[in-house]
Amino acid sequence: MSTETNIERPLPHSQPAEQFVLGCILVGNPKAHTIFDWLTAEDFFIPQNKRIFATLKSLDERGKPPDCLAALDELQRTGQLEAAGGVGYLAQLGDDMPNKGNVEHEARIVKEKAVLRGLIFLASAIQEQALGASEAPDVVLDRAIESFSEIARNLEADKDCGMVYRDAALSLLHEFDSGSGVRIFTDIDELDRLTGGFRAGELVLFTAETGVGKTLLAQQTRRRSCRDGRHTLFCSGEMRAQHLISRELATEAGVEHWKMRRPERLTPEDTSALVEAASHECPQCRILDGELSMSRIRKVARQMKARTGLDLLIIDYDELVEAPGETEFDQQRYIVRSGKSLAMELACPVIVISQLRKSLQGEDRKRPTLQRLYGSGAKAKHSSIVLYVDRPYVQELAGDETEARIVIAKNRDGKVGAIEARFNVKTLRFESLPKPQPEQPDWVNR
Repeated sequence: MSTETNIERPLPHSQPAEQFVLGCILVGNPKAHTIFDWLTAEDFFIPQNKRIFATLKSLDERGKPPDCLAALDELQRTGQLEAAGGVGYLAQLGDDMPNKGNVEHEARIVKEKAVLRGLIFLASAIQEQALGASEAPDVVLDRAIESFSEIARNLEADKDCGMVYRDAALSLLHEFDSGSGVRIFTDIDELDRLTGGFRAGELVLFTAETGVGKTLLAQQTRRRSCRDGRHTLFCSGEMRAQHLISRELATEAGVEHWKMRRPERLTPEDTSALVEAASHECPQCRILDGELSMSRIRKVARQMKARTGLDLLIIDYDELVEAPGETEFDQQRYIVRSGKSLAMELACPVIVISQLRKSLQGEDRKRPTLQRLYGSGAKAKHSSIVLYVDRPYVQELAGDETEARIVIAKNRDGKVGAIEARFNVKTLRFESLPKPQPEQPDWVNR
């Protein structure tokens, strides 16, 4: 394969197609108004055409007719008339232009040429990054894959016509009948009953104060989904994979958890039980630890989805994930939006464990509404379900150590409210409280 590139060759474009599209808009072609929905000024290569289209689109967005006279006035007002080719060029575009023509076909040519130019520019940028050798190859490669994927998604979006209601209904009923729809449960009966399980495309937030057990609840959810045949990518920026798995092994083996930090105190029976528990660990669920970034998480999640299947993605926790942004709020917004985008792309739920910025006190803690937790930020907007986990003993160091409460602060398809639960200090699991049995009348006892 030749590696030589002829940089003297002109960039892909079609002057006739660009002029035909502009002419159809100027003379009022009935189908021309749809072109504004999926063409941008950057899709045009010739500078004059780019300026004219931007002006016509601006007129259309302001509710003004994008005809030749209005375009001429607007270009004169903004001082762009000469740069747009002048009066003669603008009038020429509408001359001899048929009122009816295949403007959609010509617009598609303009778009395709723009995509080809984008690929050339991207390839050139990748070449410069590779020649500069200032970053690791996997970083350059991941950025390149994401950029090419974005171009592909944009190209597919132009062809996307959505799904008709009947097809959506039939698809839903097929999921009901076949049981193929993803549903992830926490193993807390009352919570699972109210949420109906976490579903494909949903962003779920677990939030609590430090030490309450957000990660434990996420691990518990992972174990339950694995028992149901649903496999997970658990991304931990807080713990190494060995630390994360030690909790689960101790629980499954019935070994006291403190011994996992003091292995010299393990008895031969403990070791035998741990070996037996390790042999039953899932060979498909994965742990991604170390320095986390959304690009790294995205790459590994896509690979797992393609190779072995992915039904649940857990990110623990958002403040430990590297993300672009000038401020912390910009970074948090990027992570949440990326998590929601991944949930839609991979057709699985994404759980993001989110640290509270400050402790809740008084009324805020008694009734931790979505507004009190996050205000009107990106987390509140993009999430489908928000769970607040509270254990009074952790904050007050007094009272019942097993007392726990889970508040559903947001639930798009169900009820919100508080659920009383129990925290098992031996197994480090959240459990449902047994429902009180109704008292039997005296005559039954007699």
